[in-house]
Amino acid sequence: MAAAVGSVRIKLHSQPYVKRVGLWPMLIVVAFAWGFDLMWLFVACWTFQFNAYWAVTLLGATVAFGSCLSFMSWKMFTDAYREFDLELTDEEVVLSVIDRFRKKKAVQMVLLDDVKYAEYYSFQDSASIILHADYADMEVPLWPMGTTGRDVVDFLNGRGVTVVDVQFDDKVPD
Repeated sequence: MAAAVGSVRIKLHSQPYVKRVGLWPMLIVVAFAWGFDLMWLFVACWTFQFNAYWAVTLLGATVAFGSCLSFMSWKMFTDAYREFDLELTDEEVVLSVIDRFRKKKAVQMVLLDDVKYAEYYSFQDSASIILHADYADMEVPLWPMGTTGRDVVDFLNGRGVTVVDVQFDDKVPD
């Protein structure tokens, strides 16, 4: 269905994964954490000759930390294969999430007239906006869009949607 003549349309596509905000510092920290985990694994094995109870305790903590780190690393890997397409018109907001790893696509839509208000989380590395309607709460990730994510907020403000900036403790409308 084509948009009416004269209607405003914004289309945003997520940046490539390597250009997303905060990725490189996060990769450095995760690599450092893996090195730290391997070091403690070595210490746990070395400590076993002196105190088996302490070595088992240390090994358990190391394995637990490694499990959490594995989950985080896996999540970062799968996020590299996700793309986001956002289309805003005078009538609707459509978010498409393409997951190339699992070979799936999800589409969510909300009518702009039905949006009561929007919660805006403006932190650059985790920016998002949640559109609240009677039938859905649609979370739109803005962090992969780079600096163009702010255009969504400006677009919604221009269409009369109340945007609550959570960072500044704006009052949520009733």
